Amino acid sequence: MLSLSAITLQTRRPGPSGPVIPPGAVTVTAFSRDRTVFDSGAGVGLSSAIVPLSGTGTAGEIVEARAVSLDDGGATTTAWADIGTISAGGTWSGTIAVPRSTSWLRPEVRLKAQPGVAAQGANRFGVGHVIAIWGQSEPDRILSAFYDNTTPPPVSDPEAVQFLHGAGTTPTRSFITNAAPLTAAAAAMAATLIAVRPGEKFAVVFQTVSGTDPRALVNDADTTRNWAADKALHDFATADGQHVGIAAMSWFAAPSNLGASYGEALFPLFSGKTTAGATVTFPATISYGSGQSYHADHWFGELYDYSRTRWVPYGPHKFDIDADMQDAKHYLGGAVQANLNNKELCRLSWRAMLALPAATMFRPLGIEPVTYVNGFDDGAGGWTDIPHPAGNTPDGTQAFARLTAHAILQSAGLATWTPPVFDNCLWEATGAWVEVWSSAGPVTTTRLARGEPALGSGQTHWTEVMGFQINGLPARNTQIVAGRVRIFPNTGVFTNADAIQYGEGGASGMIAYPEDFQNATWKNLPIVDLGLAGLTGVPVRPMAEQTVLANTLPAAAPQFTTAVAGPYFTDSLNVPAGTTAITYAGRFKFASYPASTFALFAQANIGFDVELMNNGNLRINIKDSAGTVLLSNRILATALATGVWYDVVVSASHVTRQLWVEVNGTLAFTVAFTTAGSGSFQSNRVLNFLSRCSGSLQYVGQVEYLRAWFSATGTGAAPAGTPYKQVTGPAAVANADAWKRGANAT
Repeated sequence: MLSLSAITLQTRRPGPSGPVIPPGAVTVTAFSRDRTVFDSGAGVGLSSAIVPLSGTGTAGEIVEARAVSLDDGGATTTAWADIGTISAGGTWSGTIAVPRSTSWLRPEVRLKAQPGVAAQGANRFGVGHVIAIWGQSEPDRILSAFYDNTTPPPVSDPEAVQFLHGAGTTPTRSFITNAAPLTAAAAAMAATLIAVRPGEKFAVVFQTVSGTDPRALVNDADTTRNWAADKALHDFATADGQHVGIAAMSWFAAPSNLGASYGEALFPLFSGKTTAGATVTFPATISYGSGQSYHADHWFGELYDYSRTRWVPYGPHKFDIDADMQDAKHYLGGAVQANLNNKELCRLSWRAMLALPAATMFRPLGIEPVTYVNGFDDGAGGWTDIPHPAGNTPDGTQAFARLTAHAILQSAGLATWTPPVFDNCLWEATGAWVEVWSSAGPVTTTRLARGEPALGSGQTHWTEVMGFQINGLPARNTQIVAGRVRIFPNTGVFTNADAIQYGEGGASGMIAYPEDFQNATWKNLPIVDLGLAGLTGVPVRPMAEQTVLANTLPAAAPQFTTAVAGPYFTDSLNVPAGTTAITYAGRFKFASYPASTFALFAQANIGFDVELMNNGNLRINIKDSAGTVLLSNRILATALATGVWYDVVVSASHVTRQLWVEVNGTLAFTVAFTTAGSGSFQSNRVLNFLSRCSGSLQYVGQVEYLRAWFSATGTGAAPAGTPYKQVTGPAAVANADAWKRGANAT
């Protein structure tokens, strides 16, 4: 180390045989480099750094020290304070407390007994924030020149942000400036840090190596990631006695196969304890899951003192698809895509780990960066480099860098906003829609906020807000309504049996490859505009709590299920003479379409029949009392889908000579009779439910209720009065009904 600016004074003191001239000297050892940054303790709630100093001087003398401010006229210069006594060997060491400021400073020392004997260090230091970012290729791309062809954003303060990097090579330091931005993403991160904490000093240590796993990092026998290399970078970054104040991690690609065991497997590396609280002594065998384990020679406690250091847990980021999917986690072929499923399990396990009593080294969970671009167009109709943030658009690595910076600053307590989550939900009473929203602010999307054209209808899952699922399948109609996300049923109405999910799988909302990439569906993920530097908005956290999204609709009414052999239901009496109107109503759900048709309602001899066809349409036949056909095989394009509950009301009036069909409370069709007819229905025929008669055209599926009235409202709605006949579930009630024929319901 280099000694700087030593001053020696000679003074005369009386003695028995003439004047004595005792020497007085002091030096201060220089920092290893100019503009070194000490952490001010924001992660543990502090705002000053403990700066170690050392030097030489006259033995026995008390040394005083201070930090001299160079950029504000001395306004933040600290007071003189005793730092130590020079040893018999002529050396001294100690520490001074220096508040966080925007100034560069120099250390200055003097002899307490001889204030004129002083020395000042040549190299400057600052008190700000020392941040380590751990991971693999995703954060490492912030430093990478690969496909880095976007314009770097301006960096307003050329001395505010320095990156220390080279975990896999030779440690080095780079100041991020307009003249030397390193990469566009590095400039974006620096610009973000400066915008949020103007003037403050940042040293960001990139403990990042592409394609690596934390289990390899801590295992000396696994050379894919060397602990010694990462420690060398750490030692380089803390060469002057600094410490890392914030360590941040979003490391989920290589270790994603841990799935639901992510927290159990990795918690010992952070805490030195198992998730059950037992102490782990390193080297150790870390056990997790069902009989799985790995060897660990090291843990992060070797690098970090948790009285000074806190972890920022953020992420996982989003993971995009590489093939067509049927939902957020499954290929269209039906095979589970373990990769995306594991990402979801890791996400949930990570959160559960943070809630452990021993997880005191963690700050609150930060934002999960999902609103940025991965990969780039391969020029051949596909998409490539899908795992990595894109370097050819500001919405790629630049956006990822900004999201990472904001995640760290917010979790560390250096920004006061709250990460948006879906913490409110309303299930509309009739089942028409569900709304979710965030107390952090109005929800929107990047596409809406930028005023860009809508996605269009190229894919059935393309909708205003992506990433929502209904019962595990993509929601096809979502809208922003007054700052809330309104989700409409894919078919029919919502019932008590339905569930809403957001951000499953890789939290991308993607289903179609490569169409979702090419049309930037990420812009339709929900965000909240909090006015943060460089961001259109902050992504709403994926995987909302199911307690928030819980269905509040009343429980479904009792049901029963029919099969090929029944049951069906037949009246023992004919329709009364002079009946001018009949209304049928029922609530149905069928698992598959019929080979030909199902009979839902019928008056024997095709007096008034309602059949479900093998494409979901309804077919209607109506005769009058004279046997005249008034509607013959009239097909109505209702397109009822399998697996969905439908409320169907079909009514006809000989007085107005019309038929009405209502589906789920909406009048779908009004059809005029082809002839005037006799004015009434046949009075020598009975009513049937679920079959024409004797089990022919037997309906197969679930039923909640069946009703009939000898009247019609003329609006398509069911009459308000007591029906002539009603059959309801459960199966025991339906089987005991006097009209019941055929096999029992289940």
